[in-house]
This record gives sequence, structure tokens and C-alpha cells, in this order.
Amino acid sequence: MNKEWSQISELIKKTDSKLTQDGKSKFAIELFLGKPWIKNTVDYIIQLKPEWNLAVNCLRILESEYATDYAYQIYKNSINKEDCRFAVLIIKDIAHPKSIDWVAEFLNDENVADFGLGVLDQLLWTEKIEPNELTESLLNLATEKRNGGLVEKVEFIREYLIEKSSC
Repeated sequence: MNKEWSQISELIKKTDSKLTQDGKSKFAIELFLGKPWIKNTVDYIIQLKPEWNLAVNCLRILESEYATDYAYQIYKNSINKEDCRFAVLIIKDIAHPKSIDWVAEFLNDENVADFGLGVLDQLLWTEKIEPNELTESLLNLATEKRNGGLVEKVEFIREYLIEKSSC
């Protein structure tokens, strides 16, 4: 067991020295679980199997970059619209900071625009990203789309950001 912890520690050091102690612990758990477990968990959620919400919560706690990337691959490659929607829902729930790079793409896809705005909302709410010019331009893009009640959701996000900045 000591050897496993040493190996995990070395992998973490080689991977990303910017991780917080909490981030390192989550990454260690992810390494112990392994990529096949994470991939199978994402597939399990997409298929809406029993207790899929428990599986989502586990991925949310891990903040798994691998799960985020895999869900994005599903979004990009699936021809099934519901699979695409659930893939973006998983990305929203994990709220990995890298997902900000995909929000504009999601907002421009009528099938997932609502969940795409949810990704931005979740990133801001969990403070994985700070409000900035990019987040403002994404909120403007969502307002321009005017589908599925995005305008109301954008107003809610903006009100939250105003309230937060006044504290």
C-alpha cells in the first residue's frame, strides 16, 4: 500500500503542480478509481440507469477532468440528441473550469443551449471562474439566442453577480 501512495504522489507531482491540497486528494481518488471506472460512470449516467443521480454526485465531488473531457466527446460525437443533452448536463454538474471554453458552442446549439447556460451558471456559482469580459460576452450571447427562456436565466445570473459583488 505504501508503494501505491508513493506512485500516486509522483504521478500528481508530474501532472499538475498547481493543484490545491484538496485538488490533489481528489485527483488521487480519481487515479485509484481509474479511467475505466470514470468512463463507465459517465456512460451509466447517459443511459439514465437506476441511481444515475448518485453517479453524477460522485463525479461532481471528484471534479474529474477526465469525466468532463469524456462527456464532451460524447456531446461532439453522438447523433442522439438526448445523449448530447445529458453529456452537457454532466459537464455542468462537474463544473470543471476548462468547460468555460465550450460554453459558446453549447449556447449556439439549440439542443443544449439551456444546459450550456447552466454550465456558465454553475462555474460562476461554485466560483470555479470569476466574472470577466468572457463571461459577460457569453451572457450576451445567451440573451441574443432568446430560446427556451434563456433571457430570464441570464437576468437571474446577472442579479446574482451584482449581489455577490456588493458583499
